[in-house]
Amino acid sequence: MVLLRGGVPMMFAGSEEPAAYGEIISIGGLGPSVNKNISTAVSEILESKLSIPKSRFYLKFSDVNRSDFGWNGSTF
Repeated sequence: MVLLRGGVPMMFAGSEEPAAYGEIISIGGLGPSVNKNISTAVSEILESKLSIPKSRFYLKFSDVNRSDFGWNGSTF
């Protein structure tokens, strides 16, 4: 799932130039090498599609337990 919110005031490194913050949550499967690959892919998309330089965004990775998510009226 992806949610984009444009027009949100954001200060990054003392500047209001285009910037981004993202969170990636997974039920298992995250780790140093996977996170690096995802970060690289996301940075290329942000730069090419939204003109946000690679140096102006952060990604937060969270690997959670299945029981921390609900879907279709129950937990996993």
